[in-house]
Amino acid sequence: MARRHGRTVRRGLLVLAATITALVAACGAAAPPSVQSTAQARAAAPGADSPVAFADERLAATADTLTPPNYPTRTTPEGTWLTKGADDWTAGFLPATLWRVYERTRDPAWRDRAVRWTQPLTAETSHDDTDLGFKMFMTFAVEHQLTGDEAAKQTALAAADTVAARFNPSVGMVRVWDDRDDETQYRVNIDAMMNTELLYWAGQNGRPQYTEIANRHADRTMADLVRPDATTFMFADYDQRTGALQRRYTEQGAFDDSTWARGQAWAVYGFATAYRYTRNPSYLATAHRTADWFTTHLPPDHVPYWDFSVPQAPPQPRDTSASAVVASALLAMSELDADPAAKQADVDGARTLLTALSSPPYLARGTTMPSILLHGTQNVPEGQADTGIQFGDYYYVEALNRWERQVGPATQLIAR
Repeated sequence: MARRHGRTVRRGLLVLAATITALVAACGAAAPPSVQSTAQARAAAPGADSPVAFADERLAATADTLTPPNYPTRTTPEGTWLTKGADDWTAGFLPATLWRVYERTRDPAWRDRAVRWTQPLTAETSHDDTDLGFKMFMTFAVEHQLTGDEAAKQTALAAADTVAARFNPSVGMVRVWDDRDDETQYRVNIDAMMNTELLYWAGQNGRPQYTEIANRHADRTMADLVRPDATTFMFADYDQRTGALQRRYTEQGAFDDSTWARGQAWAVYGFATAYRYTRNPSYLATAHRTADWFTTHLPPDHVPYWDFSVPQAPPQPRDTSASAVVASALLAMSELDADPAAKQADVDGARTLLTALSSPPYLARGTTMPSILLHGTQNVPEGQADTGIQFGDYYYVEALNRWERQVGPATQLIAR
């Protein structure tokens, strides 16, 4: 499996530079008129040749221009951020990104920004929502990891208590979206694999019983939401009294049996994370299988359309956020893989994805957009498509951090 994955990504590298050149020339549906050539963009931003420097510049502008608790979610056609309050599931991504820059730079200015944007989320610990994992692990738990702040640790543990209370032993999973006492339905989605990290971390920090909750959730997700061919369903419904699986379907994909691009990405990242905490080989195998399927079904420029089951051509919107999630996951997997060939295949796959994302059609350099990446898609059924997305920017920055720590300067990712 690893060798097949490696062959695929290395073959992809050979065509990537030519594909990017063609995209810049044609622009098509992927690139807005405001995108300049690479040379023009670099001339307009001296010293920002590295995608890391460009990302830092955009993040500082966003963090210093907006005011918490107005959290950026996605961009508008006018080139501004649409913002949401602290209760939105996306509210943690800007402060989480700021913490990742502080992790890389150890610059107190970035720590100050991160603290300023994190603090308004403190009251969210009791918000009855499984997506507290997104919001509270990557902010308060990471703050504790980076600074040793005890109050941040306790806030993250309180959020883990709220998520754990949504676990039903009969189903063996943490429910999503519904109220915890809803008796009419019991819904679980592939996205929830991303929230298990809060439980795994809490299991290592005073809540050992939460590790078993996370493991049971991951096991049943692997059984019910990952198909035999390594594609993924978005949602499953369960009988909360018996635990029986009732149906599988989508809310944000093209149709119930389609493969929603970001859902596939959540699976890759979620199972890689579960393996990091448990060393259960079935989790790493699932991460590899879902990653392999993702990378082998990409269009020639290596940025997926929003759903793999729709026509893979314009006017279907792309989703750069899905590529960013998988790129970061592959680099995480490269630290976990014992086999050198598998480690190299992970790095090669991440290189292919990050090189595509760092190219003019997809990086916002030279545009009026305040985001780092262009052409993210949050929710096509609700008309949220083809924008910058704050969570796409988070995973891109996290992936760049991992690249520089594990491989080398991010300037390697600029197609020349």
